[in-house]
Amino acid sequence: MKLLLLIFLVQAVLLTIYLPASQGTVQPMDARLIEQTCKQTPLYNLCVSILKSDSRSSKADVTGLALIMVDVLKAKATGTRNYITRLLRGNLKRDVRHGLSSCADVYNAVLEADVPVAIEALQKGNPKFAEQAANDAAIEASSCERSFSGHSPLTKSNKSMQDVSSVAAAIVRLLL
Repeated sequence: MKLLLLIFLVQAVLLTIYLPASQGTVQPMDARLIEQTCKQTPLYNLCVSILKSDSRSSKADVTGLALIMVDVLKAKATGTRNYITRLLRGNLKRDVRHGLSSCADVYNAVLEADVPVAIEALQKGNPKFAEQAANDAAIEASSCERSFSGHSPLTKSNKSMQDVSSVAAAIVRLLL
């Protein structure tokens, strides 16, 4: 009986030592993968910040990190499209309204084509198409910015979209 109790106590101590303190934090090995991956992107700090803030990265491989970045891309595109919709409800000059309408089409294309293609390509192990979709999203954001003859109310959103797209494409490129 004492032997059984001793075995139980040893197992309890070992489990306490070897179980992660928190399921939501990035463990050291995972942090190294994130850092190694992000060093190969054009925006290291942005990459690390995004991936370390997402609890899924603690168990992700490079494909998983790419999928997380595509999810961020989707969230940014959705936020920008919603912002455009709110702006279009206002009283705007004709050229601003035209630019915003053009940008709405652009961001719809990102959400309806680029993001789904990237996700499906990553899930099916075809990173070439995922990289192209991420690059297309950056091109679409640039196109949106150019659709304004004067000051763009979307400069910050478009820049953010381009940055996340370039990081996503760089991560996907590692899978080629």
